[in-house]
Amino acid sequence: MVPVLLLLGAAPLAAKAEALAASKHYEELYLAFAAVKAAEVAAEERPRIARALTKGCQALKNSDQVMAFSLAEKAVELEPGAEALLCAGQSGAGANQRSAAEQYLRRGAGQAPSDARFPLELGKLALLENDGAGAVAALEQVPAGSSSGKQAKALLAKAVALRRGQSAEREAAKAQATALERRQQGGGAPPAGGTGAGASVTTYESGQDDEGRRTRANAFFRFRYFSGKKDFGQRADYEGTVQAALEHARVSSRSVLGVTREAPTDVILYSREEFALHHGPQAALAVAGFYSQNAIRMNDSAEIDGQVRAVLVHEYTHAVIDEVASFHGERVPVWLNEGLAEWTKWRSESQDAPALWARKALEQSARTGTLPRLSTMGRGPLIGQENPALRYAQSAMAVGLMVKVSSVESVLALIHDCGAGQPFAKAFEKHVGHELGWLDEQLEGELR
Repeated sequence: MVPVLLLLGAAPLAAKAEALAASKHYEELYLAFAAVKAAEVAAEERPRIARALTKGCQALKNSDQVMAFSLAEKAVELEPGAEALLCAGQSGAGANQRSAAEQYLRRGAGQAPSDARFPLELGKLALLENDGAGAVAALEQVPAGSSSGKQAKALLAKAVALRRGQSAEREAAKAQATALERRQQGGGAPPAGGTGAGASVTTYESGQDDEGRRTRANAFFRFRYFSGKKDFGQRADYEGTVQAALEHARVSSRSVLGVTREAPTDVILYSREEFALHHGPQAALAVAGFYSQNAIRMNDSAEIDGQVRAVLVHEYTHAVIDEVASFHGERVPVWLNEGLAEWTKWRSESQDAPALWARKALEQSARTGTLPRLSTMGRGPLIGQENPALRYAQSAMAVGLMVKVSSVESVLALIHDCGAGQPFAKAFEKHVGHELGWLDEQLEGELR
């Protein structure tokens, strides 16, 4: 039999796409158009190619969500129609690309406001994220008389119950924060006529460190400048932006791990020149901040955007890991330390998997037998390994598998025992329930 791609080699792009979709060669369809840019395709051909790609997504969305999502993304790039956007949202949720899935669904809802399928899928996605309020808001937009109305009604009941429970949890958390604040202020009853809140646990107060340098601190962070000559208030906008970004990192990390640091985390603010001098000019250009020696070290030259905020979730998680390990983080294998930090960042962004390109590269390594063993990433920074981005992704996927068969609490207990000096293999078997070699086997199986 002559391969389909050879038969289609000289065919127009739209005809090639339609033939591949008709013959159900969906992976070949994706590969044929993965590198094709919309500007390279004649305007009259784009809708036909997009429909073929969307057909592939619809065929695979229940069996191979990663490939389905890839097909839908390319379809949207060429022609962002409602069916392509819907399939991108549905398959993206299944492929653990939930942030992207939400964006596609919201785009579709704006483009086709009368299509009840979009708020229905947004409601499903919010429920996957345990977002009761978000699910209610989305599902209430589904008309009762629509084809999606019956399903939306059943989901809405779940969403309302979830929202009610989360509201109770928030009230309990607020009470705990108030109690913590009172303990930090020396106990005692609330002042007469007041709320008892006093200064919030997120309010910063001025002070001095042991070397006489000015600090600003609350229950969770203690800021100071690397240069003792600088003082707070000189650059209020920058200081406030950093404080807000780190508070976001703390809350995001806690929402995933269920714990946060008990001791305040030191944050050292470097100027651009200081960061370059002490950590290298390349780091000054590329790194927003990092955790080292019980402190997060912030680079002034970095703009605090969405990507940087995500990175700070990763770095703050290192601070949590260090405390869980009784400040013996060096006893925790690097892949576990970095993997938990990266996995926490993913979960804070409503994702469970690396970027698609990284997933594909890891799958290729697993198929060819070149995927490194986790034991080779136990010591030494991952940044020094070949393809460090893939090593971070591999480590985070390994942690995700550990959580799947045990729990986040079990992984943290494993880290605690490592910090206490227990051999890693013994602690792993105790808390994960398998011998250490099992994880490499599971990871390779997941990727094949």
